[in-house]
Amino acid sequence: MNAFASTKVKRLFAAFVVSLLTLLAIVVFGVFGTLAALGSPAYANAPLIPAFFRAAFPYVVAFFFDAVVACVFFVWMVVAIVQGVSVPRSDRLGRMARVAEAVSPRAREVGLSEHVTPTKEDRMEELKRQYVADEIDEYEFERRMMRLLDDGRTNDGAHRDTRRWFEREFEREYEWEFER
Repeated sequence: MNAFASTKVKRLFAAFVVSLLTLLAIVVFGVFGTLAALGSPAYANAPLIPAFFRAAFPYVVAFFFDAVVACVFFVWMVVAIVQGVSVPRSDRLGRMARVAEAVSPRAREVGLSEHVTPTKEDRMEELKRQYVADEIDEYEFERRMMRLLDDGRTNDGAHRDTRRWFEREFEREYEWEFER
């Protein structure tokens, strides 16, 4: 899924843009409001610098408050985008993650290698993709698929029976082709 297509990200982006436009409006109204206040008779005999700060103070406070709100929306939007992005899985990234886990206790706590190492299902999908794209032949596909199915399941008797059945069927199929 595209992280930028998320409704949450769109709403956060809209809120961020609105807060930026509000900042712009505060600046424009602040400049005109401060200049108008300085031209009033109340500030006629007052020193210029203190009168300027007194007239601009409400606009400065509003500007900083809205700037904080804009920063919060921006950070929230970036976090939502990062959470929506899928992490690629590969053996190379898995090896690098295991090195990072060996060095960093924080990476170990997060289980970084589990997030980037391909799962059995990922490997099976990649094999299917390669077979459909004619990158590997049927024999290689079945050999690799059997190796994936064997990983960690050698103690399962039912699985061994299924494997024997599959091997017999495979041999029968290829014996028949070679006899022709």
